[in-house]
Amino acid sequence: MDIRPWRLQAKRVVYQDRWVEVALADVQLPTGRAYTYTTLRRVPGAAVVALNGRQEVLVQREYRYPLDAVVYQLPGGLVDAGESPLETARRELREETGYEAEEWELLGTVQDNPGLIDGATTLFLAQRLRPASTAQLEQAEFVTSEWRPLSWLRERILAGEIEDRVLLAAFAFLAARGLIPER
Repeated sequence: MDIRPWRLQAKRVVYQDRWVEVALADVQLPTGRAYTYTTLRRVPGAAVVALNGRQEVLVQREYRYPLDAVVYQLPGGLVDAGESPLETARRELREETGYEAEEWELLGTVQDNPGLIDGATTLFLAQRLRPASTAQLEQAEFVTSEWRPLSWLRERILAGEIEDRVLLAAFAFLAARGLIPER
């Protein structure tokens, strides 16, 4: 089967705020049929896999309103205008945890549900950490941070307790680099 791009006929934004845009696109499919596609575009994000000298990862627990649940996740957030993903990762690590890192390495990028969302999160590995300040959370952030062994990540993933796509992608990037210990 020959997979070809769709042809955009018209696009209209039906909602927009500082974080997201919802657009309806009238497209022509490769078969020639017309189709209306809904896309959510969001500001790019950055997240941090912070590892200490004991090879423990800094994970966070935070209530997430859309899920009505407390979830495990990594420090991170949305990229501000004029900021690079690395600058965002450094800022978010400091703001959410009070830590700074001397070593930074790009782990990779994960696309957020590309069937619906145009938005990516770039993940960075941060090492040689030191406390720099106290956390400075935003008004809607209620976060706890805890150091966990990398083996704990595997156990929690297999138990179905970690479902966050960024944390799952971080585990995959770490495993691909051979940083996750065998059972």
